[in-house]
Amino acid sequence: MNTSSESGKGMRATLVICAVVIALGLVVAWNYVFTLNRQAQNPDYLPIIHRLDRDLDTVNQMGKEAGFFELRGKVWVLGYVFTRCPVCCLGVMEYQQKLQKEFGDRDDFHLVSITMDPEEDTPEQIAKWTEEKQLGGDNWWFLTGVGKKIRSYMGKYFRLYINQRQDPDEIALYGEWDHELKLVLVDQTGAIRYYYDVMNVSRGENQFKKLRNDVTRLLEGGPTTGQPQT
Repeated sequence: MNTSSESGKGMRATLVICAVVIALGLVVAWNYVFTLNRQAQNPDYLPIIHRLDRDLDTVNQMGKEAGFFELRGKVWVLGYVFTRCPVCCLGVMEYQQKLQKEFGDRDDFHLVSITMDPEEDTPEQIAKWTEEKQLGGDNWWFLTGVGKKIRSYMGKYFRLYINQRQDPDEIALYGEWDHELKLVLVDQTGAIRYYYDVMNVSRGENQFKKLRNDVTRLLEGGPTTGQPQT
């Protein structure tokens, strides 16, 4: 009888400990979610999403070698596009062009458009296409290189993933590559700070307004701008 009683007490104690651990875990999880939501709702918050600690070998529209590490010390905005895109890639770059008109005279600001389709987008093709569309400038790289390397790097470091369409009808309507239509903000240290869904029908203009404001804040306040206070 005593053995059974002791066993029951031990079981109850274990259950109490488990309940306390679960409760504490829920409190920690709730606080974490609450903090993330509060930060997300704060227009001044700019998280450090990922750091570009490895460079990517590319060439620009002039056929000259270029790498992201060359942009250290600058604020830059990247678009992941391809010239044969029949729908929205040009729209993404038109938003970049608006940034160029506003910030292009600054030595500490840069634009990057990198192709997901280097097999077709050679430097010659890109140079011809950008001239036809009246895009570009000294502070704006249009990059190409080795397709597999670019697509792997962009997925791993920028977390921009793409799929190659197979259906001919879909390719005719939307292009060969299924991809996100976002601009990416990178700070002076090579840290990705935010993604902007500028082609979103309902909130694209607000996203672009935030991008302009965030670029200004980083240029004026440096790479610590927007980080949570410790």
